Amino acid sequence: MAHWTDDFFTGYWSMMQKAAPMTGVAAEETCVLRKILRLRKGSRVADVPCGDGRISLELARAGCRVVGVDACERSVRRARRQFGKAGLQGTFHLGDMRDLRLPREFNAVINWWGSFGYFDEATNKRVLKGFADVLKPGGRVLIDQVNRERVLRQFRGKDVFRWGGVTVTTRNTWDAKRQRINGSWLFERGGRQERRRSSIRLYTPSEMRALMESAGLTVERICDGKTGLPFTRGSLRMSTVGRKPRAAPRS
Repeated sequence: MAHWTDDFFTGYWSMMQKAAPMTGVAAEETCVLRKILRLRKGSRVADVPCGDGRISLELARAGCRVVGVDACERSVRRARRQFGKAGLQGTFHLGDMRDLRLPREFNAVINWWGSFGYFDEATNKRVLKGFADVLKPGGRVLIDQVNRERVLRQFRGKDVFRWGGVTVTTRNTWDAKRQRINGSWLFERGGRQERRRSSIRLYTPSEMRALMESAGLTVERICDGKTGLPFTRGSLRMSTVGRKPRAAPRS
C-alpha cells in the first residue's frame, strides 16, 4: 500500500529546499547540533533523512565524517553534487529509514527538522531502534520535532506562505485519537499545481522519553532544537537526545 512519504518530498517540495530560508540557516542549525551532540572533528555522523544535504554539508565543513540516507533520489543526487562542488568528502545512499542498512560505527544519528513520526506506532519504534543499532557504544541519537504543545495551543487550520517561488496552502487537522497532525498541501507555481498530503505523529516529552528507552537509549537531554537551551512550553522545537550505553547492562 502506498504511503504518503512515497511522493511528498518530490516535485515542488524538493525545489523549495534550495531556497534561501532553508540554506541560509543551515550553518546556525548545525552549530547548535554540534554542541548538543558534542561532535568533534572526525566524528562519524549519519544524517537520516538527509534531504539535499544542507546539514550534512555544514557538518562536513566542521570536520565530521558524514553519511546521508534519503528515499528521494533527486535529493540524494543534489547532495552528492553539492559535496562535489565544495570539494568535501561525504557518502550518500538512496534508502528508507525503515530499513537502515549502515554499519555500526556512528557517533551520532541526526533526524532533523520534523522528520520523525511519519509512520504507525510500531514502525516509528522500529525506525528509532534502527538508529540506535548503528551507533557505537556511547553514541547519540537526536530526534527533532515541533513542540506539540505549542502547535496545539496556537493551532492553525489553514496557512498560506510563499517559499522559494512556490505558493503553499496548507489545511491541517488534529487527530486526537492517534495523536497525529494531518495536512493537505497545495503547491502552486507559474499556473501549475501539485497536491500532497501528510500525517505526522507528534510526541510529548514523556512519550518521546519512553520511546527512546524502548529502543535501548538513555535520554540525555530534551532541549529547544533551535537554541540548544532547556526545553520549555514556549519552545518552537523539541530535540530529544538519547545515548547508547557504553556497556551492556548486567543481567
